[in-house]
Amino acid sequence: MVTDFWNNFWMVIVGLLSLLTSIGAIYFAYRANEQVEKQIEINNKQFLFKNRFEILKSCNTLINSFAHYQIEIDKDKKENETKHGSLLLENNKLTKLTDNEVIGVKNDMLNSIEEKNTNKQLEKLFRIPENLSAELSFVFESDKIGPLQIFLHNYSSFLISISFYKKETLLGGIDDVNIKFNKLYESWEKVQEIAILTSLEKETKIFY
Repeated sequence: MVTDFWNNFWMVIVGLLSLLTSIGAIYFAYRANEQVEKQIEINNKQFLFKNRFEILKSCNTLINSFAHYQIEIDKDKKENETKHGSLLLENNKLTKLTDNEVIGVKNDMLNSIEEKNTNKQLEKLFRIPENLSAELSFVFESDKIGPLQIFLHNYSSFLISISFYKKETLLGGIDDVNIKFNKLYESWEKVQEIAILTSLEKETKIFY
């Protein structure tokens, strides 16, 4: 009887220890999984912050580039009373739009705009603002970025119209260039008016 008692006793003890070990293993596995999930969440926020920061930096560069371009156009128009259309086409002014860290097209490349071997390369570079517009949709809510997307789209559209005009393939001629410029100017004004970059930058800081 005594032997059976101790056998049963030790079986219960072993069972309890086994149960406690299992509970402990489950607890530590749960805690480890929580840590992994938390780290994934942190990594995702850091990745989102980095993407937002880089895109907004590029957008800010293009907004400032257009401002400098517009200043040059207005200054020459007042001083020389030159026709608006011809001013838009001057390479020394166009570089204000293209010679930046986003597009990276300098004056010498603009001079070769009519050469066939540079046509596709230039068009690809001129479409960078348009591509940025698409990227915005992946990192910001669509209802907040509309005016900025329109500006970026118009930026590319204007540069491409200049390229086609200089290659004598733009059906609307200089009038089409002027229309594209006016749309770009209006969208730039809108972006400035509603301070959209400031709003998006504040939202981005949440993830810093």
